[in-house]
Amino acid sequence: MKKILFTSAILIISGCSMFSSVIPTTKQIVKLDTVQPTSEEMYQSALGFYNKNFFIQARQDFLKAAQQGHAQAQFRLAKMFYDGKGVDDNNNYSTEAATWYRKAAEQGHIESQYFLGALYFVGSGGVDQSFSKAKQWYSKAATQGHVIAQLSLGMMYYNSKGGQQDLVNAKKWLSLAAAQGNEDAVTILQKIELK
Repeated sequence: MKKILFTSAILIISGCSMFSSVIPTTKQIVKLDTVQPTSEEMYQSALGFYNKNFFIQARQDFLKAAQQGHAQAQFRLAKMFYDGKGVDDNNNYSTEAATWYRKAAEQGHIESQYFLGALYFVGSGGVDQSFSKAKQWYSKAATQGHVIAQLSLGMMYYNSKGGQQDLVNAKKWLSLAAAQGNEDAVTILQKIELK
C-alpha cells in the first residue's frame, strides 16, 4: 500500500495527467466553513424547526439570527423565552425575553414594542412595573397602527394609569382601535359618551 501511495505521489508531482484531473490542486480547494448563512436564512431555518415543534433547534437558529440584528428573529426568540419553549424548564428566562423584546422594539418592530409595553404595564418578564414606560412603548406601537396597543394606550388614559385621567387622549386612541374593528374599544367609547 505504501508503494502505491508513494508511486502516486511521484506521478502527481511529476505532472502525470492521469491524476491531475482527479486530485485537486491547492488552488481548487475551497474552505467550506467560510460561507456563513445570512440572518434571514437562519431565521427561515428557525421557522422551519419551530413549525415542526423542534423548539430547541428553533431557539438556537433564532438566536443566531437575532445576534446578527434580525428584528423578527429577536421577537420570536423573546416569545420563546417568555413562553418557555425550547428552554430548560428549571430556569426563569423572563429577563432574556425582555432583553430580546427591547432589542427588536428599538429597531421599530411593532409587535415587540407592544409586548415590551405590556411587560412594563404588569411588571413582568424581568422588568419592574412602570406605567410611564408602558405608555412609551404602547405609544410607539399604537402610532404604527397596532390595534391592541391603541386599545391599551386608550385604556391607560381612561383609567388614569401613569397620570391623571385624560379623556381626550383616551378617545383618540380608542377611536383608532374602534376604527380597526376592535369591539372592546367601541364599548369603552360608548361608556365615555354616556358620561
